[in-house]
Amino acid sequence: MGNHHVKEKRRPKARARRPRERTCVNKKCGRKYHARRWNQRYCQDPECMREVNRWLAARRQAERRKADAVKVQHAQTEKARRQQAKSVPKDVQEPELTPARGHAAKLFLPAPYAIGRAATNRL
Repeated sequence: MGNHHVKEKRRPKARARRPRERTCVNKKCGRKYHARRWNQRYCQDPECMREVNRWLAARRQAERRKADAVKVQHAQTEKARRQQAKSVPKDVQEPELTPARGHAAKLFLPAPYAIGRAATNRL
C-alpha cells in the first residue's frame, strides 16, 4: 500500500535526439544520409540500391558455385549445351555490303580516263 503522500522527484525527460548522419557503405555512392532504422547501411537511393542488389546477387552466386553438387550440375548443363550447339546447323549469311558514303562514293576520275592516264604516266 505504501505512502501516497511521499512523491518522488520527477526528472525532466531527455529530449529526443536525432542520430548522426551516416555514410552509405556502397563504394560507388558514399552519400550522407539519416538512417531510418538502426541497421540501415545504404542510403536507399534507387540507383544505389540497384548497385547493392547486383553486388549481393553476385556474392550469393559465387558462394553457390563453391558447392560440389552445383559444380556437377553446371558441368552437365554445359555439356548438353555444347552437344546441342554441334547438332544445330549454322546458316552462313553473307554480310550485305553497304554502298560507300561520303567522298568514297564519288569517282574522282572516269574509268577509261584513269586507265589511260596511268598508262601515260609510265612512259
